[in-house]
Amino acid sequence: MEKQHNLKKVNGEKILSPLISAKELNNILRKSNIKIFDVRGTWGVDPKSLYDEYKIGHIPTASFLDWRKEFIEVNVTPNLAQISSYPEAKQSFIDLGIHKDDTVILYDDYNHMFAGRIWWAMRYWGFDNVRVLNGGFKNWKSENLPVSQEILNVSKGTFEPIARENLRKSLENFIIEKENSCVLDGRGIAGYRGKPEDPRTGHIPGAISAAYTSFIDKETGLFIKPSEIIALFNTTIPNWKTEKIICSCGAGYSGTVAMLALAQIGIESSLFDGSFNIWKQDLNRPISQSI
Repeated sequence: MEKQHNLKKVNGEKILSPLISAKELNNILRKSNIKIFDVRGTWGVDPKSLYDEYKIGHIPTASFLDWRKEFIEVNVTPNLAQISSYPEAKQSFIDLGIHKDDTVILYDDYNHMFAGRIWWAMRYWGFDNVRVLNGGFKNWKSENLPVSQEILNVSKGTFEPIARENLRKSLENFIIEKENSCVLDGRGIAGYRGKPEDPRTGHIPGAISAAYTSFIDKETGLFIKPSEIIALFNTTIPNWKTEKIICSCGAGYSGTVAMLALAQIGIESSLFDGSFNIWKQDLNRPISQSI
């Protein structure tokens, strides 16, 4: 018998679709309860937030959210940093000016990885009224929608965070639960396969490749349609409808793109926070490679 996955309600309350289109966002820009955050950044050798890009131009009324500082462990290198503590999360909601009745819209220009990470982090800390701009800033500009250089003053937020542990797997939880779960690896295929000359590259044994790029249209940067997401899973991942799904990746970013794809078809998944980079720290933990 199939398990029932349902994103329509959490604790009896109806929640939002995970995505919003550029045109939909443009229609609600000026509403007082809409809080928009620019989460642009880059990964790679020198991970950084892109505040300078924000200053050059951003979606009107958007504030900047530095993914290197908000909802993330402090004083830990980004490729190993996990979700922030309760006091840090509370301070983030205060500093960002978020209240319980707000609706938060996040966007980036990096295949939804940073927006996805913050979407997951806010939901982990109990804030469900959060959505990601489909296609990011690139799509916003392609629709010829307005761009601003205005930097708004933000008043203090009042949202009180509470952890929703079902959305996150720590290393200890992951080790216990992975054998009875469908583990999806959201990295690109090269990272998943690993390098034969480096035995500490590859993927967690049993993890199935669900590359974030497979969910994104290469031309537009938009997510593929929900029907296409379902078809993709049906083709590549056996038993995905009946298994508990844990998303993983390198450090907990591209895996949230897979989570967003799943959320669009009504499936709540969890994230192995820290993902492969945490897994491989212990040299006794096995790693698989594929050609």
